[in-house]
This record gives sequence, C-alpha cells and structure tokens, in this order.
Amino acid sequence: DFKQDRDFVIDFFAKIVAPNDKLYDYLEDYRLTWVDDLPVVNTTIVKRLGKLKPNSPESTILPKLYKDEEDRQFAKDLLLRTARNDEEYEAEILGNTPNWDQDRIAALDKILIKMALCEFLRFSSIPVKVTINEYLELSKEYSTPKSSIFVNGVLDRLVKKYKKDNRLNKAGRGLIE
Repeated sequence: DFKQDRDFVIDFFAKIVAPNDKLYDYLEDYRLTWVDDLPVVNTTIVKRLGKLKPNSPESTILPKLYKDEEDRQFAKDLLLRTARNDEEYEAEILGNTPNWDQDRIAALDKILIKMALCEFLRFSSIPVKVTINEYLELSKEYSTPKSSIFVNGVLDRLVKKYKKDNRLNKAGRGLIE
C-alpha cells in the first residue's frame, strides 16, 4: 500500500542514499559548501517524503518558492538586511547565550535567530509575536528536536532587552504590545 511504499522510499534514502560516501565525495568535489548543508538537506528530504499522501500534488514534494511577487520581495529584503547586519546579530546572540558554547549552537538555529532579530529591528510592520511564532515553527520543521525551545528562549530574552532599551520600532495598529 501507499504507506509501505512511502516508508520504503524513506528508509532507502535514509539508510542507503544519505550516508553514501560516493555521493558525499561527489558533492564535496562538485560544490565544497554543499557538504556543510548536507545534513539539513537530508533532513528536509526525509520530512518532505514523510508528508506525502496518496494523490499528493507535485507541490507537496517541491512547493512553490514564493506565493506572489510581494512574498518574493520580502524574502529578498529579509536576506539582504540579515546579511548586511550579520556581525551585529552575531554579537547579540553571543551576548545573550552565556551558558552556551557557540560551537554547540546549531548553524540553522543561529540563522533563524538572526533572521528574527532582523524582523524585530528592521521590519516595523511585523508584530513581535508573529515573528517569534514563525521562527519557532521554522525551527520545529527544519532544525533539531529541541531547537524551538532554544530559539524561543533566546528570542524572548532579546525581545525583553529590546523593549527595555526602546529598540523595537513597531508602529501601527496591533503592533505595539
């Protein structure tokens, strides 16, 4: 049945394809940076396969990247603003995770936290709670099992700090808490 077929494909990928040394060597030769991304890619593939249902549209496997032009522009702005302020966000994370060895923080968690900080500080029309909820969902979907707890703790701590320091520049109805 469908469930057995899907489980077989997931097992095949997880036990044969993902740990394949030849694939790893090929990717390392072809695109050195892919090796760093391989764990995230493999996890994403397994999760996407696990969500397949009988008669799923193709978009279940490979969803549209953007829902519309406004969404595409927001993603571009978020990427650029996050990248431009990377050092500032890195310092914020470093200063607000004193009990964590920086090498132990998952790379994806750092990226998600930096993107959330960018939304807090540079996107005045996005409510703080919306940002927190979005990045918690992303951490649950794409990072480690306990990432959402860590991300939530760091973001909560920083929001309190930003409010105290009057750094949140949120304006408009429903944006000021």
